[in-house]
Formats: sequence, structure tokens, C-alpha cells
Amino acid sequence: MSVKLVALFPSHLDLNGDQANLLVLAKRLKWRGLPAEIVTVDKGQSIPKDAALIFLGHGSMAAWADVEPELNRLLGDIKKLIADGAAFMAVATGHERAIRLGLLGGTANATNRISKFEIAELEGQEILGYLNSATDAPVIQKQRLLVGTQLHGPVFAKNPLFADSYLAEIAQARGLNFSVADLSTNASLVAGIVNQVWELERELASE
Repeated sequence: MSVKLVALFPSHLDLNGDQANLLVLAKRLKWRGLPAEIVTVDKGQSIPKDAALIFLGHGSMAAWADVEPELNRLLGDIKKLIADGAAFMAVATGHERAIRLGLLGGTANATNRISKFEIAELEGQEILGYLNSATDAPVIQKQRLLVGTQLHGPVFAKNPLFADSYLAEIAQARGLNFSVADLSTNASLVAGIVNQVWELERELASE
């Protein structure tokens, strides 16, 4: 059974490479021997009923003006899939929309813009990313299988341990086995590169 990672309106909502989060998840699933498929849902289309993860990226004001009616059309389906066990992730303006639509907690009120490297804490893990936000939405939050963040990056590329722990939860919800400890050679090489990124950006985040 393929693990379906669903991208909502990816041609509109990929302003900072957000869709690469799904590429990272798909690759890490395949390294564990689990088939993964990225499914795009564009205007006029429906979300697969067997979606394992629904992803909402970051877009410009013009992009949102074009897809907002479609997102509202799909909102009932999204809520039902989440209630049935699907995971959901939203980034930046996607996160803010998810909060306003009641999919995630918190607020998304306008504030002065903050643009900086940031290390946030989530469930005992340090999460590295680039914060570029003009709202008071949480830097990152997680409620069961629902994740929202203001961090660009993409987040999972810089935080493989977070990616794996999240995938383990998604796999468990679907009755699949995903071993966090069982790393392939490719995954180990990526981890080494990520450690170098952390060393550089940790210094920038502390400035």
C-alpha cells in the first residue's frame, strides 16, 4: 500500500520551496522500504480518500486569492479525513489559513514582521528553520498528527529526526512499520550534511 502525501495547490503554494517537505518525507519512507506517492490536488479536483498526509504550503496574496474558494470547497473533506486519521501539515501563510479555518489552534493576528534563523522547541526536540512571519501564529505547533509552522526551509530537510518521528506516527496510524532507528547509508550521509547546516545556522539563530 502506497503512502499518499497530498499537496494542495502546489503550483500556487510553494513560495519558499515548501513542497520539498513532501519530497523529504517520500524519500525517507522509501529508505525504510515503504512505497510513497506525492499526489497533487489542483483546482476542481478532490482529495484522495486514502490520503495519509494533507499538505498546505505558503503562497502570495495573488495565489491565495485564486485558490481560497477551492480550499473552502475542500474544507469539509479535509476535516473528515483528519477525523478519520489523516495527518495534516501547513506552512507559513498556509499555517495562518489553517488557524483561521479552525484546523489548528492559536491565533494569526498581524504583527511586525520577523525575519531570522530560528531554533524552536517541539515535544523536546529542537527544530531549526527560517522564520519569516508578520503574524503572531506559533513558530511551530503539533496537535496529534496536525503540524503547523511559520518556519521556511523546508523544515523536514533541516530536521530529519523530526521528519522520522512524524513519519513513525503517520505509519503507526495506518498500520505500517516505520523504524526510526533503522537508517540506510543514504540517510546517514544526509544526517551528516544536516549537522553541518545546523552548526552554521545555530550561530545565525543566536545573533
